[in-house]
Amino acid sequence: MKSINTIENKLKISNEKFIETDLLPFLRIPSETLNKEGIIKAKDFIISYLSDFCKEVEEYPGKINPLILAKVNGKSQKCLLIYMMYDTQPISRENEWVSNPYEARIHILPPPLDVIGNCIIARGAYNSKTPLICFLNIVKLLKNENKLPLSLLLLFDGEEELGSPSLLKMLENNKNKFKDCIDVYYPSTKQNINGKLILKLGYKGILSITIKVSSKNKEPHSAFSAIIPNPAIDLVALLNAIYTNNEFLITSLKKPYNLSKEEHLIFDRLMKTLDLEKIKEKAGISHTHETDPRKFFMNYLFKPTFNISTLKSGFMKEGTKNFVPNEALCNIDIRFAHKIPENVIFKEIKEKIEEFSQTSKSKIDVIKNIGYESSRVTKESRLVKSLIESAKNLGVKTEIWPISAAAAPLTIIQNTLGLNYITGGLGIGGYAHSANEFIQYSSIIDIRLFYSEFLQLYSRFLNDLNST
Repeated sequence: MKSINTIENKLKISNEKFIETDLLPFLRIPSETLNKEGIIKAKDFIISYLSDFCKEVEEYPGKINPLILAKVNGKSQKCLLIYMMYDTQPISRENEWVSNPYEARIHILPPPLDVIGNCIIARGAYNSKTPLICFLNIVKLLKNENKLPLSLLLLFDGEEELGSPSLLKMLENNKNKFKDCIDVYYPSTKQNINGKLILKLGYKGILSITIKVSSKNKEPHSAFSAIIPNPAIDLVALLNAIYTNNEFLITSLKKPYNLSKEEHLIFDRLMKTLDLEKIKEKAGISHTHETDPRKFFMNYLFKPTFNISTLKSGFMKEGTKNFVPNEALCNIDIRFAHKIPENVIFKEIKEKIEEFSQTSKSKIDVIKNIGYESSRVTKESRLVKSLIESAKNLGVKTEIWPISAAAAPLTIIQNTLGLNYITGGLGIGGYAHSANEFIQYSSIIDIRLFYSEFLQLYSRFLNDLNST
């Protein structure tokens, strides 16, 4: 206990310096997935940081950006795989940011989040460069103090925001590197505004596709629109053949998700205490389909989503231009709790497109960008128990959710390596993928303390398991 207290004291004393010399410089690197210069800087920053306490660092080429794998030896040879991502989403709506997203400045957010005080505003502050560098800082400190309780294999993904297209191949080609790993942990910051740790026992699967509709015409005057195909109109009609009136028309996702008994129990327990208004406030949501709280939350967690993130066709500048476009394009992401392969969904969409093509004069192409299945972990796993106990030791209560509405590539690791996973941790942040992404300044010390406590507790759970 004395050694833990010594670590805690060192963390508290060093917190301000850590923020200034480690966290803020990392957040100021513009590591958007397709920003090659920023990605290289972020990758080099991580490798340089690892060099202080890790001798085994390997770089693996990806389709777009490299993956990094680093082994850190601890007191026990038992090994925990740590998955992290160093790429971020691009910036949009720059005029809505209270400060430059890559200056990592400290601000108080506009209401209703002004109540949480000073925050660091930066792309990646919440998702998920702050957890990454906080976790590495803890590993560095424990390693240098000779108090790292178990060995770690650190895996850094530079393509997570594109669906981790290189992760599966890297895992399959290097399975021997992971043979000693017992579980997988994804460091994150998951406290709500009230301070509870939100622990989610699964992630949705995702399928991302691009549909392109085109014709051979030269974009003639709209006077010809009655006698020639219009790709924009055909695209809208095609989308309505797949999804309309907020419902899927494909078999695999047409049926409602069937909750397990445990999921029902967790959901019913959540509904008794959950403040949905605060969830909506934190996400910046003011307008929803459902007004009934139970239906709203049920749909949020379990209803499959059909989201059009890009829809492009025709004249995109100011003013008007009366012509018939010869191309229309949309990007769609589908998230699903259903326990089905994403290839099944993609196959059904292609069948809908082939059927539609029989009556259309336009050319239709569909591209699968990314896809992976939904995933789960049991609340009885040592990972979940370690996180709950770690939060409890730091005076924080845990709220268990049956699944996250988001998707994460942890299922690729779970299916390929056969390992349980969990993501979680202290720290208050939000607005991932949106303007004013933030991490609460005062909770950064809690993030670091939590990771230290988690590594100690998880190691004890392993030792207790082996001694029984």
